[in-house]
Amino acid sequence: MPAREDRNRAKGLNRDLVARTALDLIDAEGVGAATMRAIAGRLGVEAMSLYKHVRTRDELLDDVVELIVAELDDDPEVRRDASEGWRDYLTRLARGVRRYALAHPHAFPLVTTRPAEAPWINPPLRSLAWIESMLATLAAEGFSDEQVLFTYRSFNSFLLGYLLMESGARTLRDPQDGDGSMGSSDEPVPGGLTPTRTDEEQDAVAEATTTAEQIDPQGDIEVAEFPTVHRLADRLAEDRFDEEFQRGLERLLDAVAAQLD
Repeated sequence: MPAREDRNRAKGLNRDLVARTALDLIDAEGVGAATMRAIAGRLGVEAMSLYKHVRTRDELLDDVVELIVAELDDDPEVRRDASEGWRDYLTRLARGVRRYALAHPHAFPLVTTRPAEAPWINPPLRSLAWIESMLATLAAEGFSDEQVLFTYRSFNSFLLGYLLMESGARTLRDPQDGDGSMGSSDEPVPGGLTPTRTDEEQDAVAEATTTAEQIDPQGDIEVAEFPTVHRLADRLAEDRFDEEFQRGLERLLDAVAAQLD
């Protein structure tokens, strides 16, 4: 490729374009195939050109996750309010999450494994804006704080398990080389073992002594923008997985029993 042509293409790059190209590549070939060299090849530039817009491959994959989750914002079926009641609101939101999971089955594991903005955030609804919307909407519908938190956790747990199963079934019907444990360049497929937090940031989370430090280790979750998240900070940081798993299982079995009756 002529040097001048390469420079011209590099000038047209931006972070969003790089992330969208990475997502297109993952959709087509799997996560492991999305090396910096392969992404650059799709864009017609040298791999080094990408590092002017993203510092690392992990950072780029976090951008890919943000693109996927942001599809909720443009989903015409999803609502920000419970004008038709809380059941309609949650149904629409769940179907919106399912739509983006099934639109990107090869990329969906990234949504579930990449480190979130705060350690208590549960995938797949991992956008702070959508979490705040959900918590505040349920509270406005008359849910107690305990009911809000149970619904938030149960909602995400149900979606996570079901959509991992369903998206996994789709990738099995459309297997790609990049879905394996290694990519074409022998780089491990990224996930929870390749965190994007620096060592210092991870130490800050591990050494947190107050709820404020646990819920917002980097101090960048604004109270004015996410007031319900801050109000429920103590409860969000609690480890209630065992209790809520058992309660959710019992309700599932009750539903099965009702069907049998």
